Amino acid sequence: MTRLICSILAAGSAAFSMSSPARADPFRAERGPVAIARRYDGDGFRGRHIERARAERLRELRVERQRFYSFRHTRAERARFERWYARRCDQLRFYRG
Repeated sequence: MTRLICSILAAGSAAFSMSSPARADPFRAERGPVAIARRYDGDGFRGRHIERARAERLRELRVERQRFYSFRHTRAERARFERWYARRCDQLRFYRG
């Protein structure tokens, strides 16, 4: 059993030593910075004004939630509100239009 393990280890180390060492290309300043891909959702670039409007609607939704929880409500009312709130948040986050 010991011979088998030693021979497997020896074969593995021999195969590993025969592989070429890893090398990295040195950084060349003349290449310039690497291009970064922009997010593309299939409909083209969405303007910042759309994102700002969405953020404003989400902010208004959070204010509405704070206003709701500033008063006492029954469990059923809270559950209904939370369902509405979650659905509305998802619509605002994932709507592509």
